[in-house]
Amino acid sequence: MTKWLRIVWLVSNFIVMTDVVYSQARKLKVTLTEPLVCPVGEYKLVFNDEFDGNVLDTSKWYTFYPYGPKSRPDSCSFCRTHISPNVYREANLELKSGLLVIRADRENDSWFGKEYEFTSGMVNSRQEFRTYSKYEIRCKLPKGSQQWPAFWVFGWSTEFDIFEFICKGPRNPEFAIHKWLKSECPNQKKVRRGGPCFSSQSGHIDFGIDFSEEFHVFTLEYEPHMIKYFIDGIMVRYIPRFYDLKGRPINLCSIPPGKYLTEPAYPNYGEPVQVIASQSICRNHKEKNPVYPNYMEIDYIRVYQKEVQPDLLRE
Repeated sequence: MTKWLRIVWLVSNFIVMTDVVYSQARKLKVTLTEPLVCPVGEYKLVFNDEFDGNVLDTSKWYTFYPYGPKSRPDSCSFCRTHISPNVYREANLELKSGLLVIRADRENDSWFGKEYEFTSGMVNSRQEFRTYSKYEIRCKLPKGSQQWPAFWVFGWSTEFDIFEFICKGPRNPEFAIHKWLKSECPNQKKVRRGGPCFSSQSGHIDFGIDFSEEFHVFTLEYEPHMIKYFIDGIMVRYIPRFYDLKGRPINLCSIPPGKYLTEPAYPNYGEPVQVIASQSICRNHKEKNPVYPNYMEIDYIRVYQKEVQPDLLRE
């Protein structure tokens, strides 16, 4: 079976159930008083980097998580380490032959007085996105199971994991959305310590493809009624926002007023989010001879919108 036929076969047998896998809470009852209508028209490119230059465009990207004060946004222990045993460094980012190459390596470094055994790299967009959008990356993933490459969108309580390959090698992506709340979660007893309040996760999926061998396009479309995941243009997961009162997903783009169930992990509209591409090192893995140095190669990152937010309007 060719890899594309295998994807189609897996989609036809899997996609109908992926909206409910690993959901942390029951659906919530809501009443729509006004019809919900999707944005119309074609997607317009509003942000992109084709990585065609000689150096990274730092007017577009942070190379760390910018959670410190404005005067020095990387001045926190978390900013260059996240939850990983590595330090994110500019030296691990290189533009080469039209690609952004992120190098993960076994080399000692320190950050905020703590020693780390590994180094790696990441980019976090300076631009924030505050409306329904399509996020896309074309990339080739690192080899081995000690790597944690991810392409994701984050801000305030909203997180879209467009893909994560979490310590199981380059064959098993996971797709998820999470809702983080600063105050106590309403479903506190079901939430692991330090985890999001609500999640909808696919679990690891084996498409029978080694994503470290060739470049692939990963896309997420965030719409008022549904979140869709694509690999190379084939939809591999969807998360509906609304269900009827019997729990059946509603796949319509225009939803009339009425009573519905809703997915509690669905993002709050309008929250500012940023695009992130990162390669981290796994703390726990079963690989006897991990590959170092190891590379994640990115051809482009693009963001599209149908109804373009004002600060992204182009001439």
